[in-house]
Amino acid sequence: MDERGDAMRILFVLVGLILSAAPAVADQSAAFCATAKKSFEDDSALAAAAMTVFGKATFKAASEDCVYPLKVLHYASADVLVVQAGEPGEACHGCGAPVSAYVLRRNGGALKTVRSFRNFATLGTFGAARDVSSVEIGADDGIAIESGGTFQGYSSTGLDFYAFHAGTLVSISGGPTALSTDNSGAEPSKAIEVTGKWFFDPADKTALIVDYKIDAPGAVHTDRVVWRLQGTSLVLSHGRVPPELAKAAGG
Repeated sequence: MDERGDAMRILFVLVGLILSAAPAVADQSAAFCATAKKSFEDDSALAAAAMTVFGKATFKAASEDCVYPLKVLHYASADVLVVQAGEPGEACHGCGAPVSAYVLRRNGGALKTVRSFRNFATLGTFGAARDVSSVEIGADDGIAIESGGTFQGYSSTGLDFYAFHAGTLVSISGGPTALSTDNSGAEPSKAIEVTGKWFFDPADKTALIVDYKIDAPGAVHTDRVVWRLQGTSLVLSHGRVPPELAKAAGG
């Protein structure tokens, strides 16, 4: 398939979700976390999308049983609102954040909810998903989510991908076991920090590239590792995961 054909294929991924979706109505049973109010005030697009999905904006002081909008992702054919249940950072150490996604059709200046993927993932620690971004994974539109936490002096960040594929939102397995780690609680002579920066190859959206910077006692260097998409899995294709990644995480 030529480049024009690839572009059209990507364009119609979310279009297919829109056309196949049953009519959806706002979920008026949910209230927003009180701490989300500032995000509404600072981001009008986020506020509009959230109220389209959940109805009138009401805020709760309690940190549980509320919805926290994380981000609105913009694709060629639709917007997607990503939210988590509960206030970020207020759950227990081992508790991840349940994350949901809502596909919104744009019609001029108006939005309409056309598809929902409730609790498609549970991510992070202390009930907190971190950075959320839109990606192209192979021929599909997708969502990338970074999440992690710190416990007893060890910090780590994970990276998860999800793709809108064949009318569903599927998890992409494999890929990096962690994106970044550090043992900030260790004595200086044993301190290790590994920081990963990731991207999909602009010329080949099946290739996930991670550039790791390793800062360890006596050495600072970078390693490039490449995973390639096979079906709905990312398989190691080039390089090796730095062993310092596990050491810095306490492994």
